[in-house]
Amino acid sequence: MTTIIRSRFERELAQLAEVLLDLGSRARQEVARGIEAYLHCDTELAREAITADLAINQMRYHIEERCYALLALEQPVAGDLRAVVAALISAIEFERIADHGKKLARICLRTADAPRTLPADDIARMGELVLEMFDRGLAALAKRDIAEARAICEMDDQVDACYKQLFNVKLSYMLEDVRAIGPGTYQIQAGHELERIGDRITNLAERLVYAVTGEIMDLNP
Repeated sequence: MTTIIRSRFERELAQLAEVLLDLGSRARQEVARGIEAYLHCDTELAREAITADLAINQMRYHIEERCYALLALEQPVAGDLRAVVAALISAIEFERIADHGKKLARICLRTADAPRTLPADDIARMGELVLEMFDRGLAALAKRDIAEARAICEMDDQVDACYKQLFNVKLSYMLEDVRAIGPGTYQIQAGHELERIGDRITNLAERLVYAVTGEIMDLNP
């Protein structure tokens, strides 16, 4: 690339990184809305989360288009190619994370009129963990910090452990009392959405490591 072309491409990469972080921040807000709406049975917030998901979907498509254009027109290689490919995959992951937040909001709406007969402390704990993972993931992405990315992946073990415990506890309630089957099933569904968010944040961390080092690996097998 000539100096002028190189300078333009670097600006485009920097802008892509900014837009990607914006998408990540919006996805994080979507997850936080979904968690809060579910825990506090806030139907208005749940509807806000469902509506906000539309803009997140459009941002994802916009980033995809920018990535495809950079690949086709600039034909990047080596680290530049990895940066564009990682951004493309990360945009998809952010959009899907937001979908999990939207699903939590939908669970809130489906259970709004049902009595909350089971404790939800485990859901709250899982929510805290995935939001911490998300915050650290966004910071790592902004700083291209692969050491932090690896540490984030280890946090997913805590999320998985919480989900397994949640599943077993809710199942025991359901076996003891048939009236707990409905509430227990919905809480297991909510826990599953949070567990999947942790998995997708791990995927994002893996894409960051790939972009920086060129290594493709499972950081939390």
